[in-house]
Amino acid sequence: MRRSIWLSGGAVTLVSALALAMNILPGNPAPSAPREGHCRPSAAFVDRPRPNPLPFERLVSHEEGIVITAPLPHVLAAARSQSLEDTIQEGGSLPYVTGTYMLTPGEFDLAGSRRLTCLSDDSTLVEEILERRETTNPAEFRYVVWNYTSSAAAAVDYGVGRFVHRQLADGQTEVRWTYGFKLRRDRWPGFLGPLGDFLFRRFFLQGDYARMMQATLASSKAHAEGTEAARQ
Repeated sequence: MRRSIWLSGGAVTLVSALALAMNILPGNPAPSAPREGHCRPSAAFVDRPRPNPLPFERLVSHEEGIVITAPLPHVLAAARSQSLEDTIQEGGSLPYVTGTYMLTPGEFDLAGSRRLTCLSDDSTLVEEILERRETTNPAEFRYVVWNYTSSAAAAVDYGVGRFVHRQLADGQTEVRWTYGFKLRRDRWPGFLGPLGDFLFRRFFLQGDYARMMQATLASSKAHAEGTEAARQ
C-alpha cells in the first residue's frame, strides 16, 4: 500500500513528490559536462554573506563512515593531495564536481578559506572552511555550503559538512562524515516543518546523497591506502 499526501486537492506519492520538487528522478543521471576545470564566477555571480550554521542536531542530517588501513597523519596528507573533482565520483542522479575557483587568497586549507565549486549541471555553489584541526586525535574538518544556483537545490538554505578522523589502536583510521541541511521553510518540503524534514531525510539524504557519501569515502580510502602501500 502506497502512502500519499494531499497537495492542492490531489494525491501525490511521497517518493514522486519529493523527486519532482528536487528535480531528482531515479534512473535519470545528472547531465554530463566536460571536466576541463574551467570554473569561474559568472557575470551574475554574487558572493553572498556566509550563513551562521546551526548545530547538526537542528539540521536534517546523515552520517556515513569508513575505516582506512593507514595511520592518521598519512590519511590526512592523502586527503589534502586529492582534488575535489577526483574525490567525488561521477555517476548516479546527482551532479558531480567539474572544477573549483578560489574566492579568497591562497588555498582552500584554513578556516575562512572560501571557494566557488562548479557542477556538471552548469550550476555553482560556495564553500567555506569553518574549522580545521589536524594536530589532534581526532582531527576535524568542518565546512559550510551555500549560494546554490541549481534548481535541484531550491529547497536548501545551506548545508554543513564535518569530517572526523580518529586514529585507532590498531594503526588504522576511522573516518566519520556528517552532512546536514537547513531547509527553506518557504519551499517544498521545508514548509511542512518536521514532516518535510522527514521526507527530505528519508527520500534524499538516505538515498542518493548517502550513496554519494559512501562512494566518496570509498574513493578516499582507495587513494589513502594506495599511496600508503606505495610508500612502504
